Amino acid sequence: MDAREIIQCVRQMEKFTADRHYGDILTLLGDLDRSQVTAEQLEMTDIVKVLYMVLKTCSDGGVKKTVKGLLSKWKRQYTKEARGGKCSGDRRVSDQGGSHSGSSQAGSRQAAAEQEALSTSEKDDLRTLTSTAENTSASSDFPSVRAKCAQLLLAALSPNAPDQDAATQLAGDIEHHVHERHKSSRVKYKTCVRSKVANLRNPKNGHLCQGLLSGSLSPEAFARMSAEEMAGAELRQLREEFSSRGVSERQLPQAVEGTQTQKICCKRCGGSDCRVTQVSRGALFLPAWVRRGAPDEDAMTFVTCSGCGQQWYHSAWACL
Repeated sequence: MDAREIIQCVRQMEKFTADRHYGDILTLLGDLDRSQVTAEQLEMTDIVKVLYMVLKTCSDGGVKKTVKGLLSKWKRQYTKEARGGKCSGDRRVSDQGGSHSGSSQAGSRQAAAEQEALSTSEKDDLRTLTSTAENTSASSDFPSVRAKCAQLLLAALSPNAPDQDAATQLAGDIEHHVHERHKSSRVKYKTCVRSKVANLRNPKNGHLCQGLLSGSLSPEAFARMSAEEMAGAELRQLREEFSSRGVSERQLPQAVEGTQTQKICCKRCGGSDCRVTQVSRGALFLPAWVRRGAPDEDAMTFVTCSGCGQQWYHSAWACL
């Protein structure tokens, strides 16, 4: 049975499962059991996932038993081909030793033990086959994902591209460099492509399309750019303003600031040359229970000695 016949069998089995035609499913399972299915065909098709779905949704005991036996058979075959026949050689040697040395009673005990071991390992076989099929299916779908990402990049570049062939080549190069950076993680790859497409479509980031189409910005350099580096001049200026404003709002008072007074005596040096400064409690990163609700109580008063630099805050003028 070739891969095309297996795919056709998968489609029929999905249809019969939805219609609850369990007799037809048994016929298909019999054909699969009599056929020689290789490990490569198991990886290329979704037959294992469909059988696992039948095992979960089917209420017929005979169908479940047949599916379990078929999956166990494929599991042993897959392991045998992966390990180069090492496990099958060990089993053959153990079977020959048991047949020459044991009596009929010992043989029956051995058969019962093998049957019990097989039944206990059926769940592990199903999990292994299912995970293998899912990983293989995900890896087989990745070329289509890359092609779709290249189309999205081309769509973001094409409105400003005079030459569509050059834009197609440019989109393919960008996708290639992004894939080289994040080929170990599909999530990071998709996130990076999504960020590139969004920035190319942003009207305020016209310098990106112009740089790529003119050749001043290479696809490799564009693939390595972060979100901050792709931002336009206006957005960068806003970020700098927000950063400087946040730093200035949360900056502690300096020694040169404040109102000079001679009415407070320093506890360290005894001098009376001091400066009084008020700062918001929120700028000091104090816990919520320390802050007050009233606007006049939200300010904290600092006193700084101009002689020695000692500081106090307005709580019975306790020393910091």
